[in-house]
Amino acid sequence: MTEQEKIDDFIDWSEKLAMNKNQEEAFKLISSKIDVCDDCYLNDHIPALNFIRCEEVLNWIERNASRVENISENWGHLAASSHFNWEKAEEWLSKGRPLSLIALDALILCTTIGERLNQSLWMRKIKPKLNDNPRPDVVAKRLQEYLVIDKVPRTRKAVEKVIANIFLVD
Repeated sequence: MTEQEKIDDFIDWSEKLAMNKNQEEAFKLISSKIDVCDDCYLNDHIPALNFIRCEEVLNWIERNASRVENISENWGHLAASSHFNWEKAEEWLSKGRPLSLIALDALILCTTIGERLNQSLWMRKIKPKLNDNPRPDVVAKRLQEYLVIDKVPRTRKAVEKVIANIFLVD
């Protein structure tokens, strides 16, 4: 069995587990398996936690994001699936990388109105939103402040996308 097949099986197992166990028990079982996976496969394993959809996953992200050098969009996807909020986004922006990159990716997903062309079926189904519904001007101001500190193209594009999203009208 290839490594990708093992990962696919793990994701399938996790989805079934999340449907058949209570949230806390499912989180413990899935996260315990991810905690011992090789760091080079962490980006591939974390989608298994999407099915949990609880704030404890955000705490898990904080404890584990430093295990990888290159933060994939899977991390933002996971945060957006886990009842992400503006308070957490501000906290992660203040902590810098890698959490700030995860926050920006999650913010894109939580502020997208309608469907993005490359949006996963999972995001289309759950349609994540920022739970604490911050004012658009507050978000835009804070993101512009962050952009002064981290102005690489990935950050600039993410900030531009979030600001465009928050000022769109349904």
